[in-house]
Amino acid sequence: MPISYTQSRVGKSDVGKTSPDLRQVVRLLISANHILHQHGLVDAFGHISARHPLFDDQYIIASYDPGAPALVSSVKDFIEYYTSNSEPVQKDQPRGYSERFIHGEIYARYPAVKCVVHSHSESVIPFMAAGFQIKPVFHMAGFLGAAGPPVFDLTDLYTRMNRPAQDMLIKNSFLGKELAETFFRAKDSGIAVHPVVLQNKHGFTCIGSNIQQAVYRAIYLQNNCKLLKDALDLAGGDVTMIQFLTKDEAEGCEKMNWMTQDKAFRLWLREVQVNPLYQNEEGAPEELPVGGMQDDSWGT
Repeated sequence: MPISYTQSRVGKSDVGKTSPDLRQVVRLLISANHILHQHGLVDAFGHISARHPLFDDQYIIASYDPGAPALVSSVKDFIEYYTSNSEPVQKDQPRGYSERFIHGEIYARYPAVKCVVHSHSESVIPFMAAGFQIKPVFHMAGFLGAAGPPVFDLTDLYTRMNRPAQDMLIKNSFLGKELAETFFRAKDSGIAVHPVVLQNKHGFTCIGSNIQQAVYRAIYLQNNCKLLKDALDLAGGDVTMIQFLTKDEAEGCEKMNWMTQDKAFRLWLREVQVNPLYQNEEGAPEELPVGGMQDDSWGT
C-alpha cells in the first residue's frame, strides 16, 4: 500500500485530513532524487530520505524498486518507516533499502534533522583512501567547518566486533547508531552536530534541516573535493601550500550557505524538470521560500 496523502493517526492529525505538507515533501523528495543523480552523487546506488512532516517518528524513503534515484517518479515509489527500528509503518510493503538504518538511526538521534542523503561520490572517496582530511577551500563549503568532517570507519568497528561478514554496509540498527553517533562526536571540532560524516571505503552521509539544505551540502561537498584535488595537483601534492578556510571564514560562510541555498536549489529543480529522463508524476513543488543575503556595509 503506497503512502496516502490522507492521514488519520489519532493525536497527530485530523481523521481524513489531506496534508499539503506531505504532498510538498513528496514532490521535493522526488525532485531531490533527480537532482542528486544529475550531479553525479547517486547512480543506481545512494539514497535520500525525509522525515514525515506529520509524524516525527516516521521517515519516507524510496523502495528498492525502482530504487535508482533517477527513476523515482511517484508517491507509490516510497515507503514510510518508523525511526525507532526502520520497520515499515504499513504491512506488506515492497522490498526496501538495506541501508535504511542510516536514515532511521539519524532521525531517532537528532530531532532537528529533516533530511538525510547518502552518497558514494567518486570525488569524495579518494581522499579517505589516501588518508587525507577534507577541508573547505572555497566559500560555498563553509558548512564543512575549518577542521573538516569526521570519518566513520567500519573496518575498525569490524575488528572490535570480530564480524565475519564485512560488506561495508550499514544494514542494521547497531551499525546505524554507531554512524549516527559520529555526527555528535564531531563536537571536538567545535561543531555540536556536524552536517557531514565521511564513510571510509564507502562514501558519505549528510543531514539537513530541510531537503534543500541536505542536497546543497551533498553537492558542495563534492564540488569542494574536486577543487581540493585540483589545488593539490597544482601544489605538487604539498598540503602545506593549500589555503583552506580559517575558522572564522568557515563560520561566516556557513551562515551565507544557509541564506543562499534556495537560489541554487531553484536552478537545480528547473534543470531536472526539463530533462526527459526525470519524471515527477506528483507535480512540481509549490512555491519555495526565498532567502538571500542581508546588506552588511562595514563603513569607513
